[in-house]
Amino acid sequence: MRSPCLKRTYKRVSGAGLFSSVLDFFFPPCCLICGSENLYHRDYLICVNCIQSIPLITHPFCSRCGKPFATESNQDHLCSECLIGDSYLSMVRALCKYEGSVAAMIHQFKYKQKFACVPLFTLMLELNHSIGLSFSSYDFLMPIPLHRTRLNERGFNQSVLWGKMLGKKYQVPLESRTLKRVLPTLPQVSLQGRARKNNVRNAFALNNAAVVRNKAILLLDDVYTTGATMNECARVLKQNGASRVDGFVIARAV
Repeated sequence: MRSPCLKRTYKRVSGAGLFSSVLDFFFPPCCLICGSENLYHRDYLICVNCIQSIPLITHPFCSRCGKPFATESNQDHLCSECLIGDSYLSMVRALCKYEGSVAAMIHQFKYKQKFACVPLFTLMLELNHSIGLSFSSYDFLMPIPLHRTRLNERGFNQSVLWGKMLGKKYQVPLESRTLKRVLPTLPQVSLQGRARKNNVRNAFALNNAAVVRNKAILLLDDVYTTGATMNECARVLKQNGASRVDGFVIARAV
């Protein structure tokens, strides 16, 4: 029953009228995460229970890396890692914690090509009022690139799709051709700590440095864990003249 339900979800977003109603009758739209038909809203394929379980990141959090604090105070401040560590990123913001329903959603989007998850990320963006990013202050959005071998395996770059949605919503240009991944690194999920930094060192380069010179850039990715990949991209951009580099992700590990 789950498979036809998922197939139906793509048509429901664009379909209308009698034909859509007939399809709804035979293939009721359901939650992409758990399969429930008790949807939060007819335009978003997520149920009431799953949306209530989304762990949005709200204040207080680290004013640089966006890591949430488990305190009663609502005052943002630097976390211990940002106090002692160096970063080429001015700040990073995330919509949610990478756990539960959000982790399941990103996994379906990233590894099972469930593109109907993209509107759910839009919904999460509308629900979270603590991001504090002024999208109009950036010259362009820049997705973290995949190496060509990984791109061929997966068939798409999830950060580019995320960027297209944001670019359309906030009317900010998307620049996805200047930053490139030149080394086929190991998956970061298989590594820990310093090994992550070593894995991505010198893995990125620019096709044309003039594009980023004196520009404010918002780097985009789906998940932020230690920040090694995003910080390495920011290093390349800053050393080639970018005036400011920030980061924005769907979810971050905590």
